[in-house]
Amino acid sequence: MPSDFIRGILKRVDPRLLWRDLEDWGFDRSRRVRTSGNEHTPAPERAVGELRDSHIYGPVRVPNAHAALRALPLKDISEYTFIDIGSGKGRMLFVAAEYPFRRVLGVEFGTDLHNLANENIARYRHPKRRSGPIESLNENAATFEFPPGRLVLYMFNPFGPEILGRMLDNLERSLEHDPRHVVVLMIWPDHSDVVARRPWLREVSRTRRYHVFETFTAGG
Repeated sequence: MPSDFIRGILKRVDPRLLWRDLEDWGFDRSRRVRTSGNEHTPAPERAVGELRDSHIYGPVRVPNAHAALRALPLKDISEYTFIDIGSGKGRMLFVAAEYPFRRVLGVEFGTDLHNLANENIARYRHPKRRSGPIESLNENAATFEFPPGRLVLYMFNPFGPEILGRMLDNLERSLEHDPRHVVVLMIWPDHSDVVARRPWLREVSRTRRYHVFETFTAGG
């Protein structure tokens, strides 16, 4: 009877969702972190900057993240800082840490999510780690000042076109001051057209899962 009961439950469960839950569980357990689960937009007093145009946080699927990172047009990853815009609890930071990035940064406007990311960073351990320091910043993407050096900017639909446009304006000003190679990686993008319209960015690759752009400045 118990086996019939279990089989009945399994018939009602979407195997794709079950597999994804197992993926999430395995990733978190093997790295001693807690990155699973969606999170709603924070309350105004628990965020840095405006709430409008922001989206719900949802962690990326790890296989999709690795596929996108392998498509990056980089000759030497160790020359680049990886920045996750809208980093939430930090899952993508820990995926990126398995590549030899010079530094891995998360930019998260939700204070509670930022605090959870810091707790995860403190706990994180994995033998495949190859990156430099990992850090979460509680900042507004619309006013974020990009660090010097070559960059990979990653986004998984953290906000809509308004904030994205303001962030790109800041990036353009940074590039005018310090021309350099910057790659923009978007997973399941809703607004890649906003990036594609920037004349200083060109599309490198496009698949159903991700779009990749890069600068072609004098410093690239």
